Amino acid sequence: MRKLSYVLLVLALMLPLAIPFAPALAQESATVVAALETYNANLPAGYGNVSVADLSVEMIEKPNLVLLDVRQPEEYAEAHIPGAFNIPLRELAQNLDKLPDLDAEIVVYCGSAFRSTMAMTSLQILGYTNVRNMAGGFAAWQGEEFATTTDVVEAESVGAPELDPEVLAAVDAQLAGLPEGWGSVKAEDLNVELIENPPALLIDVRTPTEWEEKGYIAGAVNQPLEQLMSFAADWPEDKATNIVIYCAGGHRGNMAATLMRTLGYTNVRNMAGGFGAWSTAGLPFEGGAPAPAEDAAVAEFDPVALWTDYLAGLPASFNAVRVDDAAAQVEANPDLLIVDVRTVDEYAEGHIAGAINIPLTEVTDHLDMLPNLDEPILVVCGSGHRSAMAMAALNLLGYDGATSMFAGMNAWTGAGYEVTTEPTEAEAGAAPEVDPAVFEMVDAYMKAIPAGFYTIKADDLNLALIENPPALIDVRTNSEVEQGIIGGATHIELREFMNRMSDWPEDKTQPVVVYALGHRSAIAMMAMQMLGYEDVRSLAGGVNAWTAAGYPLVTE
Repeated sequence: MRKLSYVLLVLALMLPLAIPFAPALAQESATVVAALETYNANLPAGYGNVSVADLSVEMIEKPNLVLLDVRQPEEYAEAHIPGAFNIPLRELAQNLDKLPDLDAEIVVYCGSAFRSTMAMTSLQILGYTNVRNMAGGFAAWQGEEFATTTDVVEAESVGAPELDPEVLAAVDAQLAGLPEGWGSVKAEDLNVELIENPPALLIDVRTPTEWEEKGYIAGAVNQPLEQLMSFAADWPEDKATNIVIYCAGGHRGNMAATLMRTLGYTNVRNMAGGFGAWSTAGLPFEGGAPAPAEDAAVAEFDPVALWTDYLAGLPASFNAVRVDDAAAQVEANPDLLIVDVRTVDEYAEGHIAGAINIPLTEVTDHLDMLPNLDEPILVVCGSGHRSAMAMAALNLLGYDGATSMFAGMNAWTGAGYEVTTEPTEAEAGAAPEVDPAVFEMVDAYMKAIPAGFYTIKADDLNLALIENPPALIDVRTNSEVEQGIIGGATHIELREFMNRMSDWPEDKTQPVVVYALGHRSAIAMMAMQMLGYEDVRSLAGGVNAWTAAGYPLVTE
């Protein structure tokens, strides 16, 4: 009998080991765990993203669409999307009375989409069924030059929905407890940590296919977002454990981090920019599918060398042609090919006689309309910015005779030269043979050019320098900058641009503004963008526009 009692005691002590919840889950409310498992099993299509372009249309077609800005009040006050109201991220769970019912259509946004992803995920965990995140954030909205306002929208209380108090408390705790920096870590900083003080757990939430084909960071474990909760048994019991998560671009990693923080983990960070930022920074990784044999030439392609050779070989004019010289060329050579890279509507309003129209983003689609690589081509646009971009693209592809008319059609009409509305139809021939690797890079770049063509106005730059300064790079000559430079700018002559890459910002996500007189800055901007810099713009009108707006230059 005594022996039987002993066996029963042992069995009783072993019973907790049979509980289905892992230590990570056993410490939490079953209700919270169930909510997280339900969320994880019902991830939204496209992971809940909506593009700024699609949102702009929906705002017209859906009058009941709710726009929620989760930035800080001062960010909201500077400018926001018309109709949006503000609830700062850390205060979201405390202000649910300002949101409609659980089935209302809600779009959340912030500055870059980092915070809004956390807001979207938190609301979905709480039971909101139709919440999406605006991809790219307010920066993407402004980049497309969609309307903004400073008019404040005061959200009225409509009564908070009935939610499970334990789930609400868990969501509120993780949002209110978000650290400075919103729980992010840069790729470069993580690389240092992995060497000096590695996190206890590094989780890759991409799909197994992405893991195998793209490669992964050494030491990471693959726990796809779609099955994340099923891996909870592998997570540390200590909720203060240092954990870092990453995905491809940052969005899914942020969703996963929000889930884990809601489960009580207090030291979870998401790698900003995901594996894309890691590989772009040239940091080491393992695995990845080998390049096919036929792509060997592409694998050897070095864009830095391409840009270095191109800039070093530019003539004294930087392939720019002033308007009077352009007019003389047109008169002297009736067969000169003039390519107008403005929009179809701009071209129709008036253009140089004989010019054909190929909008900027379509240039690489119509190489069959251009002459041989060594024949002259005059590229024009409205101000010279787009034509400089098109010219540089053509130069990189091997069109050595491509030049850009400085100051564009504004200068042409300002000088009194005639225009016509009669279109010129280009005859298609055979496209020349160009390096496939260069074409792939240039073609991808041209097709991704947004509305606004990566420009920033002088007034907007002045405001940015006060509130959120970008890195400023002046690419004029030494003699030009003797007359003055915008305060805080780094001077790098265009021809030395590639030799001074060490003077570029280390963080490729940092905002950068490049300026000259307009033409050269577009070329420098393209170089940085093609080499992985994510937020580079050119000052529209260059330093002349800056001084014309009444802003100062410094000589020290």
